[in-house]
Amino acid sequence: MSFKQFMQPRQRNQFQIMGEFLYVEACNDKVLLQTERGEYRLQQGAQIIDDNLSGLVTIENLGEAGNVEILYGFGQYVPPMDGKSVTVSQMPAVKVSELPAMQLAENQQVAISSLPEVVLAENQQLAISQLPKVQLETGQALRIYATTPVLTKPVGGASVETSLLTIASGQAVLDANSLRCHVLLKASLTNVDVVTIGNGFTLSAGEKQRIDSFGSLSFSGTDNDTIEIIEVIR
Repeated sequence: MSFKQFMQPRQRNQFQIMGEFLYVEACNDKVLLQTERGEYRLQQGAQIIDDNLSGLVTIENLGEAGNVEILYGFGQYVPPMDGKSVTVSQMPAVKVSELPAMQLAENQQVAISSLPEVVLAENQQLAISQLPKVQLETGQALRIYATTPVLTKPVGGASVETSLLTIASGQAVLDANSLRCHVLLKASLTNVDVVTIGNGFTLSAGEKQRIDSFGSLSFSGTDNDTIEIIEVIR
């Protein structure tokens, strides 16, 4: 499954995802992805792996205009490596019991690409005061485990726009607005019948509803009934 679209700079779009991984197949620079699990800024080739990744995804192009393609599904995506493959069936065990002491001269650096698994004995503690920035390269994946909910700040707006929609010929439409964070709906108190949102969600007279979407919304109901609209604009 995939999302593929030519996107302008700062253009936003939404799509539904169902699966355990999300892979950035193509983008010019970076894309901003907002999911129900959090917010991510990813480059081409980066991948998110999460057992609960399903839901609505909002994508924003942070680079120049160009094609943006997102792959998603179940399991883990392994991108092709120029048509080449390596199969390792068995390797002998390697054990290093001791290494000589090493002293670095001034301004010298050591890059450590991997470390063996560290097991702490009972009552031992490990304190980490600082970690360097981590950047995912092509083909690398980040698996997120969480025992507590991840809380994100709500998306706020810079202004609001109000309007009143009137049902005519049984229909009314609120146009899409890419700058909209969310919309507050209220069926007017004077309505004589319920107002239906989309394919079945209904609002009785005086009932309110918030919808987090910048896409168009369609309504149906009795002619001359009205819907009060507040759009929160970023």
